[in-house]
Amino acid sequence: MKKYLLLNVIFFSTKIFAQDPFFTQAFNAPLSLNPATAGNAEMDLRFTATLKRQWINVPSLMQYAAVGVDRYIKNMHGGVGLLLTNSKEGYLNKNSLHAIYSYALCLPGARLHLGLQAGVANRSINYNKLYFSDQIDNTGIIPGAISGVDIALNNHKYFADFAAGFLLYFRDNWMIGGGAQHINQPDESLTSNTYSKLPRRWFSYLRYKMDIDEDGDSYFLPSIIYYQQAQSNSLSVGCEYKNARMAIGAWYRGNVGFKNSDAFSVTLSLDLFDRRYNETDRLRVGMAYDATTGKLGFSRSAGSGEGTFIWEKLTPDGIVSDERCDADYIMKGTPCPRRF
Repeated sequence: MKKYLLLNVIFFSTKIFAQDPFFTQAFNAPLSLNPATAGNAEMDLRFTATLKRQWINVPSLMQYAAVGVDRYIKNMHGGVGLLLTNSKEGYLNKNSLHAIYSYALCLPGARLHLGLQAGVANRSINYNKLYFSDQIDNTGIIPGAISGVDIALNNHKYFADFAAGFLLYFRDNWMIGGGAQHINQPDESLTSNTYSKLPRRWFSYLRYKMDIDEDGDSYFLPSIIYYQQAQSNSLSVGCEYKNARMAIGAWYRGNVGFKNSDAFSVTLSLDLFDRRYNETDRLRVGMAYDATTGKLGFSRSAGSGEGTFIWEKLTPDGIVSDERCDADYIMKGTPCPRRF
């Protein structure tokens, strides 16, 4: 008779609703935050990468990564993008690849972006990280023992995943975004006799630009980011100071009502090309550290670390963000607020 000691734990866990990870530097991972950001960079071509190590002291290695590329295309009146993500949570691994289209519309005193995202995801178990009862005796793990358990029927299962969002720049100071991810609530179950839907995740955010100098090169960015997924919610509140070369911020993350605290975070971004003088390239590196304040505790988790990389390039026929409304024949002559 085959043994199912740990395999049963895996199967029962598929009935628990999965939750998406949070990137502390959400605005440095734009495609992960909102599909409406595709093609919305200052230059017309952008590459982004984000890596987060969750709870550094936890040995199960919880790690999340996202890599994206997007470009503004004048004839499509918006942008297109690709987003590749990976999450590792102990023996569970998930990969996804998404295609994104965002339509841009310039209005008097406002700039509106509408985004759609469609892709495919894969969820699997790494059996090399598991030991079962037929690999263990009274002395511990049996060297070289091979388990006879059945592999999960839907291991490496593929499923479709969709998202949609909007992004509004209002006047020269407001940024408002929102939308939904996992609209179709795909089934992530690893077995054929259970249904484990990935709950729809609603998101919204608000950012306000407070200029410090007359040229608008130095400013504060107070921000709020809200997520709702199944019965869980998360609220991030923070503020960044930004100038032409760097940005530094402080954040608090918890739930609505501030009854359950999650983390205090600090962020730092360095712009390696001074945007005041370089008109064709942008290069930014970002770092963040979360000090855990939840039940796990800071001393046991050692917090979480995160890094981001953003590279932008103005191609030979490209158009910078501030000139796109006038260059697009549909929106020609319509004044638009600046992006930030």
